[in-house]
Amino acid sequence: MSWKMTAVELLERYAAGERDFAGVDLNGVDLSGAVLREINLDRADLTGVNFTGADLSGGYARNHGPAYTKIRYAILRNAIFRDANVSYVNFFHSDLSFANFSRAYGEGISFEDACLFCAELNDAQIRICSFDGANVEGTILEDA
Repeated sequence: MSWKMTAVELLERYAAGERDFAGVDLNGVDLSGAVLREINLDRADLTGVNFTGADLSGGYARNHGPAYTKIRYAILRNAIFRDANVSYVNFFHSDLSFANFSRAYGEGISFEDACLFCAELNDAQIRICSFDGANVEGTILEDA
């Protein structure tokens, strides 16, 4: 079950200490520059959300995932995208160090100039991706 939430409501609840936003509908919300560390966005509708410049370190988004989302210049260290649909997500110039994309799927993903240092893409089913200028040192690509 999902419920629609505005950026203001999410930020207020996050500031009050809430971290579990599983199933929330954030379709089209602008969260650019937000600091949302350790946030749980499992099964959330993140379609069209703007996370440009946001800090989602240790965040969790899977199942529905961030399809068609702008995540440019974001900090996503240790973020979990396991089993997520990452279709048409732009991770341009984002820090995805130690991020987990195991069994993630999608197409049209941009990792241009992103840092994927020691990221895990085991069994990922991603097609038509751009890794131009990306740092993939230590990235695990087993069966990807």
